[in-house]
Amino acid sequence: MLLYKRMVAGVLAIVLTGCSVFSDGYSTTIKKEEQETEYSSVYAEIIEFGGFKNKEYQSELNLSVQKEVEDAISAFDALASEASGALPKGVKSSLYITQNVKRNTTDIVSFITEVYTYTGGAHGNTVWEPHTINVISENPHNLSLGELFRDKEYMKKLNVIIERMVTENPDKYSELWQKPEITKENEDRFYMTDTELVIFFPPYDLSYYAKGFIEFPIPISELNPILNEEFKQTK
Repeated sequence: MLLYKRMVAGVLAIVLTGCSVFSDGYSTTIKKEEQETEYSSVYAEIIEFGGFKNKEYQSELNLSVQKEVEDAISAFDALASEASGALPKGVKSSLYITQNVKRNTTDIVSFITEVYTYTGGAHGNTVWEPHTINVISENPHNLSLGELFRDKEYMKKLNVIIERMVTENPDKYSELWQKPEITKENEDRFYMTDTELVIFFPPYDLSYYAKGFIEFPIPISELNPILNEEFKQTK
């Protein structure tokens, strides 16, 4: 059960949902939990994996995802307690954690843990924690962007593609404060779908809050010439 400190007259609901099972035996299940106190509310999802050939990694992955959620709830509770006296009557601090699965195939699972926190002010704050895992690897782990590519100049070539996307889509990428660029400091901000590699930048990095996350979906087929063989688009 998730940790939630100082819970006063709280309500807890646990629901299992969204179970997917694949032919190679691995599965994903999303567990939902809800909690409420007199000054705050929490909605949290935890993704849980089963059927990995590497059971040690499976256990480590499940524990790390749960700890990620627990840490977010624990940090939120401290903030919510401090903010409780400053919020207008009837307004509660809130935490909303979702697991957004972007790719869930027999070889790769890519998902984003999205954490939205509100403890007062005009709006809350949203953080994305991306995870992309080669589940059939003998040594499964959270992939780095560089591991996808055989070309050492991958970062430079991705930045050229992103610059072209900005030029060709002026409406979509309007009002950017600066040139979007992948660097060593931010290259972990990506996820994969069945057909695209998506590079993203959080609110305020490139534009104002209302623009949300700025995403650059690049077709995997376009990247085939510089990708490692196992990550190429074959269909």
